[in-house]
Amino acid sequence: MKGVWSHVPEADYDVTEDGSEAPRRRERKPPLNVAARRDVLKTVGAVVGALTAARCGLLHAAPPLRTQHARPDIETVAQVTAATAIGTPTLIVAGNAAPARWASLIASSFSETLSTDSPIVLRKTGGQDGVTGANLFDSLASADESGSALLAPGAAILAAQAGDPRVHFDYQRWLPVLLSVSAPIAVGRVDFRRSLRTMLKDRPVRVAVSAPNGLELPTMLALTILSMRVIPVSGFGGAEAAIGALRRGEVDVVQLPADSAHPDLLQGLAADGFEPLFAITPTADPSVSIAQDFTTRYEALRGHAPTHPLYPAFKATAAAACVDMALVLPMLTPPAQAARWRHAATLAAAQPEATAMAKNDGGRLIAGADDASVYAALAPDLSAILALRRWLAEHGPSWRVG
Repeated sequence: MKGVWSHVPEADYDVTEDGSEAPRRRERKPPLNVAARRDVLKTVGAVVGALTAARCGLLHAAPPLRTQHARPDIETVAQVTAATAIGTPTLIVAGNAAPARWASLIASSFSETLSTDSPIVLRKTGGQDGVTGANLFDSLASADESGSALLAPGAAILAAQAGDPRVHFDYQRWLPVLLSVSAPIAVGRVDFRRSLRTMLKDRPVRVAVSAPNGLELPTMLALTILSMRVIPVSGFGGAEAAIGALRRGEVDVVQLPADSAHPDLLQGLAADGFEPLFAITPTADPSVSIAQDFTTRYEALRGHAPTHPLYPAFKATAAAACVDMALVLPMLTPPAQAARWRHAATLAAAQPEATAMAKNDGGRLIAGADDASVYAALAPDLSAILALRRWLAEHGPSWRVG
C-alpha cells in the first residue's frame, strides 16, 4: 500500500491487458536553461553560506541575499560601512610629557572625523617614559573589540631598544598614524681634537642624563663614536636642572629638547663658553638651523663618514629621541579602519591649533604616508640592537660605581 512502510519494493514495471509485464516508461523532463541553473546554484550557495555562518556564530554579520531587484550600490555601501565601523575607541595616554598635552586635542578632533558612537575615551597611565602605558596597550590590543590606540613618547621606544626589563611590548608591531617630531640639541664644552695630549689626559666627558638608558642615550653614543670616554651623571629630569649643573661645572654636556633650545638661552650659554655641539637627528634635517646634525659634524671633524659599530644604534636611538608623540594602532587593525584613522590624522595635522602646538614644541607633525618612512628608522637591524645592548652591559657596572 502506498504511504505505508513496507519492506516490499515498489514495482518498476507495468501490467498489460493480457496480464504480461512490461518495463515502465519514464518521461524525461527537459533540462534547465542557463538562467534557471544559475538561480539554483545561487540559492544553494546562499543556503550553505548561511548555515556555515550560523554554525560559526557569525549569522548576524552575514550580508543579505542578493535578489533580482537588489541594488548593488546600496549593498556595497552597507557592507563597507559595516567593515569600517568604529565603536568607541580607547586612547591610552602613556607618559606625562608631550602625549598628555596632545591627548585632548587628538581625542576631540578624531571623535568628529571618525564618526565614533561616542567621544573617544582617554585612559591616562603613570610613568614618565610611557613604558607602563605601552605595556597596557599591547595587552589590550587583541582583547578590545571596540579598538584602542596609543599615544606614547619616543622614550618608551628608546627603552625597548635599550632592552629595559620593564618592557613587555613590541613597538615594531605598531601601526603609526600621526607623529610629532623635533630635534634635540647637545650643548656643552668638549675638545673633539685628537692629540697626544688629550689621549694621555684621558679626561672623561660627563653627560647630564635622566637615566643611562634615557632620552640622552643618543648623545652618549655620539660622543663615544667621536672617541670620547663618556660618564653619565644621572638624576636630571628637566632642562633647567641640567643647565644649572652645566653652569656649575658638574657636567660637561647636556641634551636640550627642541622646545627649550631658544636662541636667547643658547646665546647666554655661549657667553659662558658652552656651544651647540650637534643636533640629535638620524639624518640631515634642513629644518634644524641651530646646529649641524651629528653625521655632518662628524664628517667635518674626522674627514669621513662614521664607520663605528655603534653608528647604526645611534641613528635608531636618535630617531626615537626625536619623537615627541606617536599615535599608533595595533598591527592587526583592519585595513579599512586603519585608512579611516590615517585620514583623520591627515585632517587633524592640518588644523591651525595642531600645527601651532607642534611649532611651540619646536617640531612638526607628520601624517599620511610619510610617517611610515619616519617610523621605519626606529627599527634597525638586529646587529645594531645587539651592539647597543652589549655596550650598555659593558659600561653599566662602571657607571653605577662612578
